[in-house]
Amino acid sequence: MTTITVALSFLRDRRRSLIAWTLGIIALVLIMAVFYPSIRDTGADFDAYVESLPESVRDSLGISGASIASPEGYLMSQLYSNIYPIVILILGISMGSWAIAGAEGDGTLEMTLAAPLRRVSLAWGRFISMAVATLTITLISTATLAVIAPPLGLLDGLPWWGIWSAAISQWALVLIYASVAFAIGAATGRRAWAISGAAALIVIGFLGQMFASLAQPLEYLRTTSPWYWFLGSSPLTEPPGLVSFVLPAGLALVITVAGIWRFDRRDIST
Repeated sequence: MTTITVALSFLRDRRRSLIAWTLGIIALVLIMAVFYPSIRDTGADFDAYVESLPESVRDSLGISGASIASPEGYLMSQLYSNIYPIVILILGISMGSWAIAGAEGDGTLEMTLAAPLRRVSLAWGRFISMAVATLTITLISTATLAVIAPPLGLLDGLPWWGIWSAAISQWALVLIYASVAFAIGAATGRRAWAISGAAALIVIGFLGQMFASLAQPLEYLRTTSPWYWFLGSSPLTEPPGLVSFVLPAGLALVITVAGIWRFDRRDIST
């Protein structure tokens, strides 16, 4: 079996659940989009509330300097810094933690490796399937937004590629934390550790970049958070760049390599 064969098999075995995830995320995007006209029409009230928030909170939501009634402000505050990336993160962490640790826990990993298949090929194949699944669902839901947004005025003033740029940057964010779950699971064989480790880093990254701005001596720590790389990069108006894509994607690759290196040398017979 080759790496690509492993990836296709992993996706095929989860095709029904991935279809369900896709439909659910599409529904989420549609619901958030159709609410925009009501927010736009009462924008003054929402802007007054947003202005009352600390600047660090506005920055953390990606709406510093943008009216929440504007397409950019609404999309950043209600979609991209909210439940949309969280849902895809849950999918990525679930797949990443199960890829090695979950299979080892339910006893199917040893049976799979009984075939003429190297551990490294298995690990890379399952990581690739996770990356492809999260990217595909991100692009499909973005395509849905691209179709429904123009009649609602949700793309007014934004470049045509804006939501696609945000999609790629968001996927890079997801890839970091999914790779953490994958690597911890591959290195330890413990799915619970993989999930809890990735979840802890998500919380630390999001809240840390928010609270760090409240203390001047710690403000430099904001730049270490993947959430800041995404939300602070104006993804709807700036194309993916070094900080919003290259850095997180490269970090995800390094984390994955470390996890696979450990998995290839670990005794899984006990």
